[in-house]
Amino acid sequence: MDLIALTPLDSGAINSFVAVLLGLLALTLFIFVKPIPSNAKYLTLGIMLPLMALFVFILYQSFSSTVSWDNKQLQVNIPLYSNTIDINQVDFAQARVVNLIKEPEYATKWRTNGLGLPGYSLGWFSLNNGVKALLSVTEPKEVILLPISQDRVILVSVSDADEALAKLHASAMTKEPID
Repeated sequence: MDLIALTPLDSGAINSFVAVLLGLLALTLFIFVKPIPSNAKYLTLGIMLPLMALFVFILYQSFSSTVSWDNKQLQVNIPLYSNTIDINQVDFAQARVVNLIKEPEYATKWRTNGLGLPGYSLGWFSLNNGVKALLSVTEPKEVILLPISQDRVILVSVSDADEALAKLHASAMTKEPID
């Protein structure tokens, strides 16, 4: 099984998570100090605690994100959006490194389902060129673009883009065109 480790969050993205968590905690404390019915306070607690746990889970999982594949399937292991794709849909030969700053056609246009924090984009996005993309991007300058169908791609930040690209191209094999 081949494996590519994704780039972990940098300090800016970690600070964004900490700011969101502190904001949620402050809002929860404010509601508990405010004179409102106890049912409303517990309802707030029932919403805020799972929401804070979700952000902590995403932060924790982001440090062990990977893309792996064998001869049957490709697995994208990212927080909340892990995905398994049939290997016949993956076009390893067309994988390449993109710079999202210098190549604006691959930059995100709309977040359709996901998380967008300074320094971390995670989830499903529409790109400027109309393609839908599964993203786990922490560093926009060295991103691997991996086509998985005619109108869908995977965009992930990796530490060593040349090594990751070499692994992907080595896996390119003669197969039916992607649909």
